[in-house]
Amino acid sequence: MKKKVLVTIGSVAAVACLGWLAARHAEHVMLDKSIDSFRQTLGPDASFTYQKAWPGLLGRSVKFTGLVFRQGPETITADDAEISKIAAAGEDARRIGRLTFRNFQLADPAGSLHLDTLALDDVTMPTKADEQHGTPAQALEIRHAEAGNLHGFVSSLQSDLSARSLIVDDYGPNEASRLEAHEAGLSTDVAPQRHIKAASIILDGLDLAGLYASLSSGTPYTQHNGTRDIQIEKLSIDGTTPLLRVGALHSHATRTDANEKEVSSLQGLELWPDVPNLSMLPALGYDRFRGSLVLNDTHDFKASKLHVEEFSLDAPGMGRLHLDGDFSQTSTTTLLSAGAADMQVQSLNITYTDHGLVPRALGAAAKARGVKPEELSAALQAQLAPQGSDPKAVMPQIATYLRQPGKGPLTITIRPPQPLPVMAIAAAMSMLTTTPQMAQQIGLSIKAP
Repeated sequence: MKKKVLVTIGSVAAVACLGWLAARHAEHVMLDKSIDSFRQTLGPDASFTYQKAWPGLLGRSVKFTGLVFRQGPETITADDAEISKIAAAGEDARRIGRLTFRNFQLADPAGSLHLDTLALDDVTMPTKADEQHGTPAQALEIRHAEAGNLHGFVSSLQSDLSARSLIVDDYGPNEASRLEAHEAGLSTDVAPQRHIKAASIILDGLDLAGLYASLSSGTPYTQHNGTRDIQIEKLSIDGTTPLLRVGALHSHATRTDANEKEVSSLQGLELWPDVPNLSMLPALGYDRFRGSLVLNDTHDFKASKLHVEEFSLDAPGMGRLHLDGDFSQTSTTTLLSAGAADMQVQSLNITYTDHGLVPRALGAAAKARGVKPEELSAALQAQLAPQGSDPKAVMPQIATYLRQPGKGPLTITIRPPQPLPVMAIAAAMSMLTTTPQMAQQIGLSIKAP
């Protein structure tokens, strides 16, 4: 009986060993098939090596250590990686269900990137065109990505970038993507030095793949139809000294083939004297500009026209500026872009309400001339509105306003006989004291309270 029991135990052990060996063999067969399947997703121009590979849970994934991926000038390495849900038969062989990495690093001529952790869902790997087999090129596509502790370098900008966390959705050619980053930064020590930080950034509706291609190749970014939202919290820009702070930036735009409508706001805006055109702030008694901004405009592409519904700049302790109008012959999509100075003014309405800026400006000008503010004010009024002049003329209205700037708003209207560049309007207004007839030439009228 004892001998029979021993034989039975031995038989069970033998079967178990055979089962274990069969299972291990099946795992390795599945592992080899999974790795071969993954290689097929890479295309003929890519390669990858690894130190060790083994199957994941139930053979549904492949785990690697010491992974190295190369495609053209691009190299990716990771200490650990796991590839899950390789495309099944009948599916696009280049699509991978999920990729995870630890200590991920990427290097190519466009720059470099390091991530502590990276997880990618529903990924289509990039491949070059294969003319021999009639296979078109495939760009990188990612449905969802999450990363932790990002550090990188952008060659075209000669800048370092960083983020504590990053989420990207719908990344691919001509895709309306979404990006969310926290504790983000961009820094360059190449003159002029710039150090940009934000507590959070949300970009929704931008073509991130197109933006990356623009930054890496230096080509212009092409905007696409649809909606675009930007939200940035606690933004700061510094050079060798502080330059800008924004508590919150919100911008919403809707673009079609016919037009683009934009509504944007900046709350908690601060600008320092080192910002261009603000060097006079200390002379006026301000250490910086503090205020808020609102912009609402529509760009008509077919008519090449920009309609500004509202541009408001509100600065407590200074004043409030409100502007609306129509501009033509413009390629810019917003009043705040670099091309705004080339716009042609069709009509322009400006309202300014003073909250202390005008007396400070008069005081600074008087100090520079070595006279009292009231003496300078009297001299300016005599120059602007000589005895017997038409009280409805432009210069007398300015003289009236200077006597009591706090009494009410100053209203300025410009209706040129034909559209004139913004810079031409500014030049004409600077000549009014010596050439009053310039007011008629640019269709200028001013009304004081």
